[in-house]
Amino acid sequence: MTKWLASVQSLKEAHILLPVLPDILDMKQPEKGALGALDIETISQIVDFIAGRCQTSATIGDLPMNADLISTAMMAVAASRVDYVKIGLFPNPHLKACIANLAPSVNALSTPVIAVLFADKEADLALLPLLKESGFHGVMIDTAIKKGQHLRTHWSAIQLSNFVKQAHQQGLLCGLAGALRCKDIAALTQHGADYLGFRSALCEQQQRTSQLKRVLAEQIQQAIKLSSDEKIAKYG
Repeated sequence: MTKWLASVQSLKEAHILLPVLPDILDMKQPEKGALGALDIETISQIVDFIAGRCQTSATIGDLPMNADLISTAMMAVAASRVDYVKIGLFPNPHLKACIANLAPSVNALSTPVIAVLFADKEADLALLPLLKESGFHGVMIDTAIKKGQHLRTHWSAIQLSNFVKQAHQQGLLCGLAGALRCKDIAALTQHGADYLGFRSALCEQQQRTSQLKRVLAEQIQQAIKLSSDEKIAKYG
C-alpha cells in the first residue's frame, strides 16, 4: 500500500509532527531550492529526536551534476544516520556520465540512495536502468520550480503510471511528489507508487517555506489511510 513522506525544515517541525509521524520523515530547506539541504548538525539532531519511530531521509541540496561534489555531499548526509539519502538529478549533457561515475560512491555507502527526477525539467525515464545498474535504491519524481503548479499539472495519469511501472520493473523504490495536495491522494494512490511526498500541503496557505501545521498533516495521514482502506476493500 502507498505510504507517505513529510518534509520538515527544522527540529521544531519534527516536534510538531511527532503525534502524526509519516512513514518517512524527510529533511530539507525549502528556501534553498527544490531539494535545498539542511546543515548536517540539524539533520543529526532530528534523527536523534525521531529515534527510530519512523524512517528518515535527507536531501543533499541542488548541486551541479558533478560526481565528485555529489559524492562528498552524499557521504556527509549519510554520516547523519538517516535511512535514505536523496539526490536531485537535473538536466545536463553529461548526466549519464555523472550517474555512472557516482556508482562507486553509491555502492560504497551503507545508506540507500534515492534519485530525484523532475517532471518540469525533462525527466528522462530511460535513465532508470542506469540508476539501477549504478546502485541506486529508488527514484522519485518531483517538481523543480515551486510556483503553485503541482505534479499533475506537468504529467498525465498515463505518464505517472508509466513511471511507476518502469521504476518497479527495475526493482526501484518509487515515490511521487511535487506540490501534491490532499485532494490528489485518491487519484495518485491508484498508480501504485511506494510513497507520496508532501511539503506545501502541510504548510499554511500551501506555502512550502511557511510553518508546518499538525492539523494539515493529520488530514494527509487520514486521506492516505482512507485511500488504502478503499483499495483493500476493492482488490482484497
